[in-house]
Amino acid sequence: MPAAADTRRRLTELLARCHDDPDLFNSAILGRPPYWHRQRAIGESVCRYRTTVVYTGNATGKDYCVGGLIPWWACTRAESQVVVTGPSQTLLGSVTWKEVRRAVDGSPLLAGLKVSRGVKCSPLRLTVRGDWGALGFSTTSVERASGQHNRRLLVIVEEASGVEDEIWEAIDGLGFYRLLVIGNPIRADGGFVKLIRKAEKDRADGLPPELSVNAIRISSRESPDAALWKSDRGLADRTMIEDAERKYGKDSLWVKSHIDAIIPEVSSQALIKEAHLDWAADVAPGLSQKQPINHPIHRSRRIACDLGEGVGRDSSAIVVRDDWGILEVVWGSTLGLEEAAERIFKLSRKWGITQERISFDAAGVGRDMPLRLRRWGIVAVPYSGAGSPRSSQFTNLRTEAAWALKNRLDPQGADDHTQPWKTRPDFSIPGGDYWQRLREELKALTYDLVGQKTRLLSKEDWAKALGHSPDLADAVIKSFAFPTIP
Repeated sequence: MPAAADTRRRLTELLARCHDDPDLFNSAILGRPPYWHRQRAIGESVCRYRTTVVYTGNATGKDYCVGGLIPWWACTRAESQVVVTGPSQTLLGSVTWKEVRRAVDGSPLLAGLKVSRGVKCSPLRLTVRGDWGALGFSTTSVERASGQHNRRLLVIVEEASGVEDEIWEAIDGLGFYRLLVIGNPIRADGGFVKLIRKAEKDRADGLPPELSVNAIRISSRESPDAALWKSDRGLADRTMIEDAERKYGKDSLWVKSHIDAIIPEVSSQALIKEAHLDWAADVAPGLSQKQPINHPIHRSRRIACDLGEGVGRDSSAIVVRDDWGILEVVWGSTLGLEEAAERIFKLSRKWGITQERISFDAAGVGRDMPLRLRRWGIVAVPYSGAGSPRSSQFTNLRTEAAWALKNRLDPQGADDHTQPWKTRPDFSIPGGDYWQRLREELKALTYDLVGQKTRLLSKEDWAKALGHSPDLADAVIKSFAFPTIP
């Protein structure tokens, strides 16, 4: 037998052995490092169950696993098809197909396969021959896959918590043979959670695997590298887990979803604990004012202004604070633009605050504020809550600023974990006629998750919950939108 024919025969035999063994395909065909046991469990479930739903924490190797499962299915089933979908075409191209390219490019045995190179290609492709292979569509265009009927169709849904109900209907219409759904459990409801609950029912009803849903939960704490300070293979490690707990809090919605892979009981969570607000109110005020004139704390002073219409229940609020607490608050429904500009000038003189540490809401009535401030010789910093945050962990600047406030009010987070050699006292919110209203506003503020990002309750929904505009709390949040010490 010619050498080429013998090589093809042996490859065909090996692929046949891999038909129900994606772990063998990963090692023998792709030549990649072995799956860890939870990755193996995902592959085994896809072989056995009609639907596999995986709800997972971060850095558990799901992308590496999916990047191997796509060519495994396509190469071990003649004329088969894989359809992969997720909320973002860019995500599929830059993450999922990146792993597919790495897997295929690293295997001399799969040299004949073609893989899309462009991140934003639509659809993304893995081609074995003709229509045999894999396609990647965002959920916004998944209906384009409706013509891909194939009796050996595997459908993979990435970032499944972000998939809306109408998209699940389109996915059901594909007539899949196997379905793999994977993502962080960031919502209390929706199609992703329904599948997880269905798995419980199917198991209780004794439904056969070929008809049922199998659910697999994978916490980041299960990572084989969870005890290591640094994972060389990009899995969850001790540094990542402890850093997330410090940033978000051990009992936060983010940690429960993205680390512990726990389905939330509600889709949103209070941003600031009432106990932390009351703790701040009990902290002795004025500590920073007792420091020498050259103490660095004085350079952290800021003025932030939230502007109202000057009538009714909308108020303008001006907050003066430093990194150790609130120094002064001026607010009221009769405080118009002219009056607010004058008060800002007087407060800046009183507290020694330069104009680069004065900010105001540039939207709405704030568009006219620069002119008023210039009359007092002030060129302040405009603030837009919808602006880009410094960190990709947040949806906008407003959310990032609110999170900085949350962390500063946490008595356990009084020390800055990014600068552990520095210490600072608990944040103080002195009593005053503003305090009860500020407490009410901050107590009602919630956040939820959008994929990997944290999103603050919109100001419109916040105002509806309160029955008035949250002017005081918004002013305090604005004061945390910029670095406090230049």
